[in-house]
Amino acid sequence: MSKPKRPTPPMPEAPAARFCLPRSGPSVLSLDDAELLMGHTERLLSAPTAPYAEDAALGIVEAFAAARPSLARRRDRHGNLLLTWPGNGRASGTPQLAFSAHLDHPGFHYLGSRLGKHRARFHGGVPQAYMAGGEVRFFDPKTFAACATARVRRAEKQLDGTLLCDLSRFRGRARRGMFGSWDITPGRITGRRFHGRVCDDLLPAAASLALLDLLAARRHPRPVTAIFTRAEETGFVGCVGLLRSGFLKKALGDVRVIGLECSPRRTTAKVGLGPVIRVGDGRTVFDPALCAHLQAAAAALAKESPGFPVQRALMDGGSCESTAYNLWGVPAGGLCLALGNYHNTGPQSSIAAEYVDWFDFEGLLALMLAAAVSWPGPKTPPMRNALNAHWRKEYKRLADSARRTAHRG
Repeated sequence: MSKPKRPTPPMPEAPAARFCLPRSGPSVLSLDDAELLMGHTERLLSAPTAPYAEDAALGIVEAFAAARPSLARRRDRHGNLLLTWPGNGRASGTPQLAFSAHLDHPGFHYLGSRLGKHRARFHGGVPQAYMAGGEVRFFDPKTFAACATARVRRAEKQLDGTLLCDLSRFRGRARRGMFGSWDITPGRITGRRFHGRVCDDLLPAAASLALLDLLAARRHPRPVTAIFTRAEETGFVGCVGLLRSGFLKKALGDVRVIGLECSPRRTTAKVGLGPVIRVGDGRTVFDPALCAHLQAAAAALAKESPGFPVQRALMDGGSCESTAYNLWGVPAGGLCLALGNYHNTGPQSSIAAEYVDWFDFEGLLALMLAAAVSWPGPKTPPMRNALNAHWRKEYKRLADSARRTAHRG
């Protein structure tokens, strides 16, 4: 007689989530707008994601668009998605403004088992030293339901830069093509901090959805687009596909892009001190005209909401898609949130939830809205006007000294 198969051990329960607004704090949004933002955050961050496995998040974005017939929806052959609030439909002769966020996060692709040993490949930027001991939850690629859990026993770096992981404590049922993420709460508010397995970059993506709703509610007259890209964590692969194909310019024409990110906190950009106007990343600096527009929008917000906090910094802890946009001739700037536990790298080489300050996040949405509503801004930048005024004030000294130096020649 053959031995009966051992029953499959049940999966442990998923970590609890707590999507609710902080009880108090320096909010720059109305209660209705803050609740709108939290609603989009809960829906999007509850979706599991990984590079090349963004289907659940894409489905939520597409359902959002389907429920709002006024939005124009375009999808390229690489699976990147563009949603456009059309405004009043009149040609303005000015470049269109777009905000771009990616829908993936470092994660696992299950490879299978041999002789009872399960393996997975990890895609994305997490140092090898953090991997062993990390708890993983795997998801069915069709239903997105959790189907297995495991622990990383060890990880070996491969020539292609990925990490090959041996798994232990496997529970549940393996599914062909299943993908995984760290077994961390999808989202939890503690005080004024928001903790989650995927702050980067689903929080900015949720802000993009909220922005489209706010523009529609205000009947904003100009078109504004939200771009949702794939496979950013493996080298901007989705964004580069969008740019190489020419799809973006065919769809939007002359466009300016604000890249949205969660970026590792720096000494010059701290969690809790406001959203960050990102002047560059670890590879390039961004378009100065867009940086100036964001600064002007922040200054206008500060007049409406005295004390509105905003930071301005070179966020060189990583690189982002704004670099790719600029390299392909699409002028791009950047906004981001200062992020703790970047890519789930916690204290003492452990895996932990990422975190941001919730009111920084509200400020990000407020700044996005201000930048969109004030676009394209004055033809002559305010700083140029200020320099011209100062030049006129100092001109006589310059002219007198120029005549003196001319005599010496």
